Amino acid sequence: MTEEQKDPPITLQLSRNVAGQICEGLHERMLVWRATAQYLEEGYSHISDFIEECSSPHEARAIANWYEQIIQSIRDQLNDQTEA
Repeated sequence: MTEEQKDPPITLQLSRNVAGQICEGLHERMLVWRATAQYLEEGYSHISDFIEECSSPHEARAIANWYEQIIQSIRDQLNDQTEA
């Protein structure tokens, strides 16, 4: 089973401003997960005052990277529509 079959894409209709706000919120979540990885590795974080509960820095980095991929996907789609 392909990834697309497991999690098929959907289409949303949002204003550019709303999509930008979503990216901003996701960016903040990404920073918290990066801070969590840093905290678990170094015992402190200069990125954020907040950390999430998780089992390892590797897990925290993987979650941060997932948020980054989501943000990039939204931005790529916004750019594609701007160019069209």
